[in-house]
Amino acid sequence: MGHLMGSRTSPYDVAVVDQSARRRPRGPTNGSRPIRSRSVVDLVIDEVRRTILDGSLAPGSPVVISELSAQLDVSHIPVREALRRLEGEGLIELRHGRSAVVVPLSADDLAHVFRLRALLEADVMARAVEHYTDDELDELEHTYDALAVVPGDDADSLSARHNDFHRLLVRPAATEWDWRLLDMLWQAGERYVFLILAEALTGPPTDLQSKHTDLLAAARRRSATGLHEAIRTHLAAGVALIGPRLGKVEPR
Repeated sequence: MGHLMGSRTSPYDVAVVDQSARRRPRGPTNGSRPIRSRSVVDLVIDEVRRTILDGSLAPGSPVVISELSAQLDVSHIPVREALRRLEGEGLIELRHGRSAVVVPLSADDLAHVFRLRALLEADVMARAVEHYTDDELDELEHTYDALAVVPGDDADSLSARHNDFHRLLVRPAATEWDWRLLDMLWQAGERYVFLILAEALTGPPTDLQSKHTDLLAAARRRSATGLHEAIRTHLAAGVALIGPRLGKVEPR
């Protein structure tokens, strides 16, 4: 199993690399839990997810519960629960006994997740346009400007800004159920988004920004039809960019 934490051995140190910042608030944050109250299970989830996203745990890598417990200095119980939840996100596949495996990347999985994203995001954005305020559109444009790559950027830092942009597009109309489904799909597709962002890091600084220009323009026009078409084209381009490099899922 890939090494997870380097010299870190305490579960309390995992909070330093807490990945919850990437999951931007849906709306008002009143009542949200501070970091100090996060459970050990949450911290284990954050750390394992981080190592999967940054490639330290490669697709197909085994994850042994006893080894992971020792590395994170926690008992087997929160590790098992963390892996169970990560299985629900499509990142981990639990095996018989006390082991699991990182789910392989595949062109089929990418296509299925992005197809569902296109359906849901197109619907929510189409409903959002009539609610966009001038201030919200200015905020969206500011977030669009932040998609330009700057020195020191990596896929993780770009991911936070990229997520902000997509959340702002749906925020005015998204219901609680919309957020639940969007979060599930965004988590399921996050590994693929990281590959797309890694490609953006190798191109011109405005490469990622240019891939979102049509979305911004349609939002500025408050065009439901324009956003519907722009998000479908945007996601299809992502599939075309990295899909050919991924293997197919074998039927079970």
